Amino acid sequence: MTVSLSRSYPCRYGAPVLDRVDPKIFTLRYYTDCMGCTFCHDSCCQYGADIETPRITALEPHVEALEPLVGVPRAQWFRDDPDDIGMVPEPEYPGGEYTRTAVVPLPAGRSPHNEEACVFLDQVGRGCVIHRYALERNLDVHDIKPMVCLFFPLSHGDGELKPALEFEIDDLICMGAGRTLYESTRDEVIYYFGQEMADELDRLAKNYAAEPDGNTRVSLPVSSPV
Repeated sequence: MTVSLSRSYPCRYGAPVLDRVDPKIFTLRYYTDCMGCTFCHDSCCQYGADIETPRITALEPHVEALEPLVGVPRAQWFRDDPDDIGMVPEPEYPGGEYTRTAVVPLPAGRSPHNEEACVFLDQVGRGCVIHRYALERNLDVHDIKPMVCLFFPLSHGDGELKPALEFEIDDLICMGAGRTLYESTRDEVIYYFGQEMADELDRLAKNYAAEPDGNTRVSLPVSSPV
């Protein structure tokens, strides 16, 4: 089911433009405190991520500082080679095209859930190297981190705001407990699409607040050495 919005809302970058919403974003839940989580081991980063061309360009001035933190040469960060994914034309992405971040093997013991992950995942500690780099240097993380990562667990496609694919295929270990997908990402909705869109989504969210989400799996934190 999809719900039409009162008007179209363009992203601050011009694309995407959203005019519909999947109401499951108001009922599906997940464990929101990512950096306080002791059981996911950043498994949401295991497949890499789409990255739009403006973010790739914005990263270039930071390559020299980022390379030793990432631990992989810049030439291996993205799957932009034409013999791989290449640069994919897509009008719904900022800049009109995207590629994906590379996936690299994880050190032994880094995660019990997956053996490889996004090249920008901290190989020893937690979280995203790009995100930490931005925070430590007082940079706006939106300028250099992929939109799809900051917007997670929300996603978009064909003008619709919807849950990320991981929720559709039941492939996220932290599903089932915590805040709703929309609640957790509301600030990013405001950043990318504006307060007016968030206000309209707030009104819609109230209509679905009492509905069951159909997501009965609950993942609870457990102690972990990682």
